[in-house]
Amino acid sequence: MSNQPSAQNTTLVLFHNDLRVADNATLSKAVSLSSNGQLLLVYAPSLTDDLYKKDNRQAYCYDMMGHARQRFLSESLTALDASLMQLGNRLLYLQDNLATSDTFTQLNELIQQQHVTDICVSQTADYDQNQVYKRLQAQNPQVCWHVQATATLFDKLPLDDLPKSFTAFRKKIESNYDLLQAKEDIVICPTLKSLPPMPETLQNSREYFFAVPTFDEPIFDELPRQLPDFKGGEPNGVEHLEAYFDSDAPSIYKTTRNALDDWTHSTKFSAWLANGSLSVNVVLNRLRRYERDIVANDSTYWIWFELLWREYFYWYAAAHQQKLFWFKGIAQHSPSTQFNQKRLVQWKNCTTPYPIVNACMHQLKNTGYMSNRGRQLVASCFIHELGLDWRYGATYFEQHLIDYDVASNWGNWQYLAGVGADPRGCRQFNLNKQAQQYDPNGGFIRKWQGEV
Repeated sequence: MSNQPSAQNTTLVLFHNDLRVADNATLSKAVSLSSNGQLLLVYAPSLTDDLYKKDNRQAYCYDMMGHARQRFLSESLTALDASLMQLGNRLLYLQDNLATSDTFTQLNELIQQQHVTDICVSQTADYDQNQVYKRLQAQNPQVCWHVQATATLFDKLPLDDLPKSFTAFRKKIESNYDLLQAKEDIVICPTLKSLPPMPETLQNSREYFFAVPTFDEPIFDELPRQLPDFKGGEPNGVEHLEAYFDSDAPSIYKTTRNALDDWTHSTKFSAWLANGSLSVNVVLNRLRRYERDIVANDSTYWIWFELLWREYFYWYAAAHQQKLFWFKGIAQHSPSTQFNQKRLVQWKNCTTPYPIVNACMHQLKNTGYMSNRGRQLVASCFIHELGLDWRYGATYFEQHLIDYDVASNWGNWQYLAGVGADPRGCRQFNLNKQAQQYDPNGGFIRKWQGEV
């Protein structure tokens, strides 16, 4: 449902995982709606907090976002605010400690006070976020809603139904849509040159203006801190994208992607893709250009392969909704694992009997990052060696990963727990064998103090 722009229009953009200006269909739609009106650009970080307390996730939700993830988000929002200011507007930031009311109440008050006529949001597979949108719509029936696709290769599920496995999904997509080999680049939104102004009543009020959140610096027992190359924000994401494809790394990606610690051995796009600082369409266009200009081989194909995994889990989360968080996932039977506080604490505190797992967990806690291979090893240990309820592991990753994405994170944990999109059931790794293969000299374990 939409309406024509008029002088009375006040359009609100509610940012979520679309923290960029370039190739942002949601922002472009809002500009078209408010060309003769006013534009509110809002970020509200804790809208879903009360939902955690009402559903069955209460038992395993976390109290505070991990330091590294919080810093990366803060950097991303700072960059977004700077970009919006250059275009003539700025970011409004709602947080609980601004007033006695929570952010959801504040957002409703802002909608009513500013007589918002249209709300623009990006399509999301985040079940909790979609519940917030439904509540907002119910409380503001006079407002027209506009939903745009900004996070996926396809605006909607490109198949009649979602296959039960990634392999079937990949084969159908590659058969029906030749995105990697297509002659023309994927069309992206035109670059915005300016933005309509925010309402005059807010221009001189600093109550809602974005300010970099402050938080205590943790003490890390002489371990490395956040990886220096992970800096949040659209400009940093674009800079990294170009630096990566200006190197030889894409041509050898398939042989290096399982490395545990080296910056150049995997693409590292995930962090900027996760909060929308980087467009997946821009990434794919850059990959296609590399294949045209430099080389197309198994490694460059594997980057496309990983982008398809991301796409699959998005539609998986959209299809299964709250089942993404159920103990039995989408399976017919619950797994045999259970909650055990002592073992959970061992895993979190990096004091399990498995040095490779402890090292990976130290890396996560201190930097907010863990390699794909490391994530599989610590999840396998969590589920099989420690016999723990997989949802607690998924939640810990949610708390700390700077590249946390609800679909990829929870979908992958279900996959490894045998309650998701894997026709072969549970996947268990031989941890000693994996350590010998991927850390033969023990350098990673020593660096991240994996020996208890």
